[in-house]
This record gives sequence, C-alpha cells and structure tokens, in this order.
Amino acid sequence: MSAGTDPALGALHELQRRSYAAASEGLRSAWPERQALGVAGLTGLLGRHRYCVLATARSDGRAHAAPVAFAFVEGAFWIATVEGLRLRNLRASPWASLVVMEGEADEGEAGAPHRALTAEGSVALHGVDVVWPRLEAVWLARHGHAPDWATAFAELRPSRVFSHDASR
Repeated sequence: MSAGTDPALGALHELQRRSYAAASEGLRSAWPERQALGVAGLTGLLGRHRYCVLATARSDGRAHAAPVAFAFVEGAFWIATVEGLRLRNLRASPWASLVVMEGEADEGEAGAPHRALTAEGSVALHGVDVVWPRLEAVWLARHGHAPDWATAFAELRPSRVFSHDASR
C-alpha cells in the first residue's frame, strides 16, 4: 500500500487523537489511548490487510456485516460493491463502520499481538467509472485486478477512529 507516505495517514492519526478526546470512559478503558497505533502502526496495519469487515444497517435497524476489499485513498476508505443488500443499506442510511484486525494475543500473552482499527463515518456512493481514475493505481497495487464485478464504490469518510495494539 502506498499509504506509507500518504499525508492522509497523519490526518487519520490526528482524527484518532480527537476521537479519543471525545470518547466515553468505557471505550478509553477498553482501548486505552496509550495502546493506540501511531502513524507507522496505522500504515502497517492498513498496508498488511486488503480486507476489512464493513457494517451497515438494514432498513429495520438490524446490522449487516461482511468482509470487503478496501483501499485507503485521499483520507477515505473505498469499498467496491455489487448491487445488493450493502448498497441498498447505504442508499437508505449512508453511514457505516469498518474493522481491520490481526493477531490473537492480548497484552502479556504469547503469539501474534492483537491489533485493530475501527473507523466510522458518512458514506458517499460513486459510479465505478466516475472514480476509477482516482483509485486505479492504488487499487491495482493492492488487489492485482480491477473490480470488474462492482457496480459502485462506497467512500467511507471517517469521523471517528480508534485503534488498539496489545503489544504496546
């Protein structure tokens, strides 16, 4: 992922700082800010993973979560999608959250440390042909092929971001 030099990752880290400042005591207790990923950690986590779990809401309020391919471009998470439940949900309620995570070991345990990022925010929907020129280079570098199956791209512009690194 070319995001290692992407200034948007610095902005994502700053958004995370502001998110922690406004977070509930419960969240700050479960995911203390001292264990949050820094810019290098955010870059690494997002660079190592091409897939995340995206959650949207059905019209009756029930959650729908599914693994999706993503790219982080220009400060937003971009998700290619087909015509289906996810797209219907986003048209009706243009808000989503996503999770990228790895590892199972909590603080002090043996094994790959648990690291996670959660982001939520408003979603704008775009025709593939409209945004593909902006996304093509990063998407192809990450995924190796164009999303020929997609009917739209969802652009999740995060308004809250939290992360956790059990090795910190």
